[in-house]
This record gives sequence, C-alpha cells and structure tokens, in this order.
Amino acid sequence: MRKVLLFLKDSEEARRTSTQISEFLKGQGCKVSVFVNVSGSPKRVNLRGYSLMVVIGGDGTFLAGARVASRFGVPVVGINEGRFGFLTEIDKDEAVDILKDILKGRGKVQRRMMVSTYLRRGRWSKHLGDYLNDVVVSKSALARIMEIEVFTNGEPMMKVYGDGVIVSTPTGSTAYALSAGGPIIYPDSENLLFVPICPHTLSNRPVVLPADFTIGLRILSRDKACFLTLDGQRGMYLNRDDLVEVKRSRRTCTIYLHPEKTFFEILKTKLRWG
Repeated sequence: MRKVLLFLKDSEEARRTSTQISEFLKGQGCKVSVFVNVSGSPKRVNLRGYSLMVVIGGDGTFLAGARVASRFGVPVVGINEGRFGFLTEIDKDEAVDILKDILKGRGKVQRRMMVSTYLRRGRWSKHLGDYLNDVVVSKSALARIMEIEVFTNGEPMMKVYGDGVIVSTPTGSTAYALSAGGPIIYPDSENLLFVPICPHTLSNRPVVLPADFTIGLRILSRDKACFLTLDGQRGMYLNRDDLVEVKRSRRTCTIYLHPEKTFFEILKTKLRWG
C-alpha cells in the first residue's frame, strides 16, 4: 500500500479538491494523510515511509512542501489552486488521470537543484536551510539605498548599491529574479543565478554562474537596514558585516511534471508570449 501526503493551501477551494483527490487515491489502495499548510514553514511533517506528496495550492504552497519532501527524498506533484502555477503545473480537472499514470509508474519526472544558505555573524555561524527558489537580500521598510559586497568562491566580484540582490536556482529564475530583469534558465539546468535589484550602478548586470560556486553577500549597510528572505517565506533582519553564503545543496527536489505540457508551453501560457 502506498502512503501519500496531501499538502494543502489553507483555502476552501484546496480543501474541496483534496477531498476529491483523497477519495480517488483511497480507491486505488493508497493510505492518505492530509496536512494544511498555514505557516508557510512546516516543521512537524514527517514523510518517512511515504512515496508521494501531492501539493494542492499555488507556487508558495509548493515551495513549502518541496522543502519538506526534499528532506525525505519523496517526489512531489503539484495541482494548481493558485494564480500562476509555474510549479503547480497540473489543473485540478486533469489531476485524477495524471495521478493514475504516476501510481502506475508512468510519471514524467525531473530533478531540480536546491541551494543551502548560511549566515555568518562574527564567530557565530548557522545553516538556515535548503531552498528550491531563491535567496533575497533587500531593503528593510525604512531603509534607503543599501550596499552589499558580493564574492564568488571568496573572490570579490562587485559591490551593489541599490535595492538588493537575488541568488536564484534555475527553478527560481521565473520568480522574483525574472521580475528584476534576470534571464530564464531551463529548470533542470545546474547553475546559480545572481541578479542585482534596481542597482544604481547600471553596469551591475545579472550573472549566471556554475552550480559548484559559492556566492557570498557581505552587508555593508547599517544594522537592520537589510532583510534576508528565503523562498519568499522565511526571513530575518541582517546586521552590518553579516555574511550570507549561498551554495548548491546536497538535496534535490524530485518533481512530477505535466505529461503533455512542455516548459516552453507553460511559459507561453503564464507569460502570455505570442
């Protein structure tokens, strides 16, 4: 018997869809559990013994579920109950047919790289977790221009004066990084993407780096003038001389893709390309 976790957005629509999906899965002999994602950063979900996570929600719900699933090596499939659906590719009216194929071992799978993030403050160091989309250092609410020194593998690369910086995975290249002028990277590529946000030095441009590089961000602005955001869901204020390091994670996220829609078909629909 397969064990499947339904990981839900906290909405009535997602609950209704989960009821339909749960009935189908139980009819296929699966044992089904349900978790409603309220906090955006679930800590008590244990996926030992599970073979699949079904996310029902938007991309934010998917990111929260993916962080949990990656810890246990459990693949994820996303059913869209949000707005954009870059990650939750499957519409709810086609979910049952696609889940039938997944349960029969005919699913279309893709493995995505993630990033590990560390904060170094003086002699103190902490691993902040592993993330599928991006790591962002941006201005706090009342801050003016901020200053960050950027390193690649310990070598100074540039100083950014502006609204902040984004370090993104290929998966995250269609999120905040895209809005900030970064390129779209094919999602199963293995690269790190560095994107300055509204830089005052116009020669500061997005840079695509090898996946095995470490990107360091040293804060040169005053205490609490900068805010660190992780996958758009976790965050903290930063102090002057804090060093945020981002590198490739040892974990990956395994995703079941839509069996018929390609990445470029999804881009054409979501970005309204001609």
